[in-house]
Amino acid sequence: MAIFDAGIVLSICGCGVTFSLLNDENMRADALVSSILGLSRASVQRNIRNENLSVNGKIVTKCSFSKFAKGDTIEFEAEAPEQVSAEPENIPLDIVFENDDFLIVNKPAGLLVHPGNGHPKGTLLNGLVSYLNLQDKSKDDPNFRAGLVHRIDKDTTGLLVVAKNEKTLTELQEKFSRHDIVREYTCIVWGKLKEPKGTIETFHGRDPNNRLRFSSDVKNGRKAVTHYEVTEEFKYASLLKITLETGRTHQIRMHMNCLGHPILNDELYGGLRKSPDALLNKLLAASGRQMLHAGTLGFTLSGKDFLFKSPLPEDMETVKKHLENISFNLGE
Repeated sequence: MAIFDAGIVLSICGCGVTFSLLNDENMRADALVSSILGLSRASVQRNIRNENLSVNGKIVTKCSFSKFAKGDTIEFEAEAPEQVSAEPENIPLDIVFENDDFLIVNKPAGLLVHPGNGHPKGTLLNGLVSYLNLQDKSKDDPNFRAGLVHRIDKDTTGLLVVAKNEKTLTELQEKFSRHDIVREYTCIVWGKLKEPKGTIETFHGRDPNNRLRFSSDVKNGRKAVTHYEVTEEFKYASLLKITLETGRTHQIRMHMNCLGHPILNDELYGGLRKSPDALLNKLLAASGRQMLHAGTLGFTLSGKDFLFKSPLPEDMETVKKHLENISFNLGE
């Protein structure tokens, strides 16, 4: 727990920070959050407009908001974290594509995207700072900005775009803010869905009973929209294609749990179950992570269209094939 002049940090989870004010404050929301967390004013403003700031559970979308009182609980989540402060480390990177403006990296399971509470090193960002020599570039130019544009969970695999200069970073951040990005995921969920395709639209906020989770059952929250389509049905599970309209933290995992069909092996959202099939249980235990993969990423940059795809990682492909094998006679 850390204490600042204006507030005390209650918790840090990924890019989410919760803190309580020690005194009444008349500062603008963007200035207050920027001063406490050390983020750029522009970054804070963008995230406030994207409904990433709440005061006592109520979403604040105006950067000029200034009605802060002693004891207020403030939650802020940065969709695109500040970059260059991470220490460089020689971490192997699976680079799918690279040009002068950006690179696409395929993140493996178990690798944190960026440093967080208790994890200062060993992250994807540490590896990128080394690979792109970001630390030296920021020393040569204090205003230099580059790096990660978005993130996925530690135990989710798949594609991420990394900007190599400020122009590309700004352009891609704006596209993510406008949801002008193609993002498709593949997941394996428990059970058979009632509808072959559909849309889930709910509130999204911290679960008051478990600060590591997010919940749709909140009085005030940000809008979260997920589109899903069943692509295969198995004996105990279903394979889904997921398209994100918004990109909230744990959004797919939360929404699959809302449907009553949590993602296989997702302990945090009810997906850690035992099936009647011993080999399936063994395969899931060996994987040790949720069956969720960010397989498609597309965007337009400087007038050119880009689309990248990543096949299922080995653990998900193995589980999928086993489910196909035991479901062979399901329709007969």
